[in-house]
Amino acid sequence: MFIPNSIIKSLKHQEEPLKGEFSLLCWNVAKLTLKSSYKEFLDSMIQNHDFDLLLLQEVKKSLSSELGIHDYSYILSPNIQTKKHMFGVMSAFKSSCEDELCLLSKKRELKYATHKVSLITHHKISEDKTLLVVNLHAINFVHNRDFKNELDHLYVSIRNHRGAMIVAGDFNTWNLKRSHLLKEFTENLSLKKVEFSDEKHLKKIFTNSIDHIFYRELNVTYSEVIDSKKISDHNPIIAKFSTL
Repeated sequence: MFIPNSIIKSLKHQEEPLKGEFSLLCWNVAKLTLKSSYKEFLDSMIQNHDFDLLLLQEVKKSLSSELGIHDYSYILSPNIQTKKHMFGVMSAFKSSCEDELCLLSKKRELKYATHKVSLITHHKISEDKTLLVVNLHAINFVHNRDFKNELDHLYVSIRNHRGAMIVAGDFNTWNLKRSHLLKEFTENLSLKKVEFSDEKHLKKIFTNSIDHIFYRELNVTYSEVIDSKKISDHNPIIAKFSTL
């Protein structure tokens, strides 16, 4: 395995702003993106919810074939590459992407000596305003101080953005210290957490939720955790927003 040196992207909605009301899917797909069961389940969710933004973690892509993702523009920001496959986070959208930034973690995870990755994208919501979106897969198997350092690195990269923001993904907040560090990070950015009325399908470790959607300067109009029938060890979380 080695560190990829480039992102993969297909941008075909560059003249379209994000809608005033939009929906978002956030899901750690556990490297199952080439499986038919995953594709069928994703197809059904897209048909039911017509998502405007897809934020997927642990995406697996074959280097020998295109990535089929319906009628979406997309950016795949990889953290691992082998001879046949690339893995990482992918953001897909039906709007313009004004800018993107891939942040590879400074530390490597102890178990596999691999980096984690975050993808920052900017989407136009009006003539003079953009929505900043972070698709994050937080580092695991490191000391809490390293987890904090990675959040600090991300914070520096997005703190100067003025306006609406979404930070979502798999935060690996499986202990109280990590949860507190994440709370401090989100408070410093004036982010609120999307709440779910029924959390029984939400991925948890030691009673701590690890998948989250945070936002600011938006209204949440709907949220849900969807039972994926164990297609992945995480369940999809969705939220619908309206711009202020």
